[in-house]
Amino acid sequence: MGQGFAIPKDLSAVDEGRHAPPAGAEGRLFGDTLWVSVVDPEAGIFGVNHFYLSNAGFGRFETYYLIDGVQQSYALRVPLDPDPDPGPFTDGRLTYEVIEPFEHIRISMDGPRYGFELDFRARFAAFDYHESVRGDPLAVAFPFHSGHFEQAMDCTGTFEIRGGPSKGETRDISCWSHRDHTWSDRFSDDPEWTWTEGHVPGHFWPSVQLPDRHMNVFGLYFMSHMGQPNEDAPVGGFESNADGSRAMLNAAAEILGAGEGPAIREASKFRYEFTLPDGEVIHVRSTRHYGTIKLWSRAENELENRMDCYEAFVDYEVEETGETGTGVAEYSIYPPWPQWLV
Repeated sequence: MGQGFAIPKDLSAVDEGRHAPPAGAEGRLFGDTLWVSVVDPEAGIFGVNHFYLSNAGFGRFETYYLIDGVQQSYALRVPLDPDPDPGPFTDGRLTYEVIEPFEHIRISMDGPRYGFELDFRARFAAFDYHESVRGDPLAVAFPFHSGHFEQAMDCTGTFEIRGGPSKGETRDISCWSHRDHTWSDRFSDDPEWTWTEGHVPGHFWPSVQLPDRHMNVFGLYFMSHMGQPNEDAPVGGFESNADGSRAMLNAAAEILGAGEGPAIREASKFRYEFTLPDGEVIHVRSTRHYGTIKLWSRAENELENRMDCYEAFVDYEVEETGETGTGVAEYSIYPPWPQWLV
């Protein structure tokens, strides 16, 4: 059994599974997205496990890992019954299973280059993005966006390396983790017919894992100004600790040292300003960059790139307190470039 953290008031165990499209969304692409990180500097393993479970008869199963600094990734699209179900969700190699809702999930992989069995147990209570200070900011972008929750987790298990210079090694994993679960009509609308090349920061979404607390925010770079909180900006996120998870009041972000143009896609330094639930303002800076992966962001067409969303694995430091930890600095660059991958 888990630690018995409170489930957010508008969620239930059913929300760990797949969701049906809401009324009015019939005929639109709708699905559940599951995102779970692994950030273990001691083991030399950094990764994101990513799942998209659609109402259109298919699911995508993806893992992105840096093993001793070298990226090795896996992705497969498979047929999937369009009707909602509680899982487990699998493509035959990669499996996501809810052991105890909001307390314990298990992800296992039996791949050609690596395999693992990882248990993710609740570190703190989950946070429902509908409880963000100005409501769920993702609802601004998608007309039938229906739900989104996030949670700090502890990750333990084993990771087997099946190729490369460390072939045959099995490493113990013990680290902090972050997960989210979204159900939405994201990518249902057609994009522009053609894109003009550009390199403009879109959203920021860091997960900051510290010894006694966990922080996450969502915001938009173009509405973000350090030292000048914009109370009209769509901001979501929370601070979690042993007392629960509460909404952040504001956030701002900047990418450091990357300049402008294509180089910003290779960003490796990040800084954030968080207004905590009690009104305290702190600044969090990345201090080490372990590497970056980019998600496979698609609608139904596998060849069309719909979003350039990057996951940078970093160490963090809170400037005001000296707290140090690890996490992920997610950011997007707009427009997707190139649009076509062939």
